[in-house]
Amino acid sequence: MRKREVFMLSALTFSMGIVFGFLISPAKNGFGNNSGNTVKNYYGKKHQRTDEI
Repeated sequence: MRKREVFMLSALTFSMGIVFGFLISPAKNGFGNNSGNTVKNYYGKKHQRTDEI
């Protein structure tokens, strides 16, 4: 194999590894900020109104 073929094959396998790594990663819903703040955001969920007495 020539140097160009080795370089292209290694670049292809590296990029495919990155793509497959993103596809099977546990961060399917995005990355969050877990710094200990107490603000709770529920994106995509409807706000339920509670009746107060």
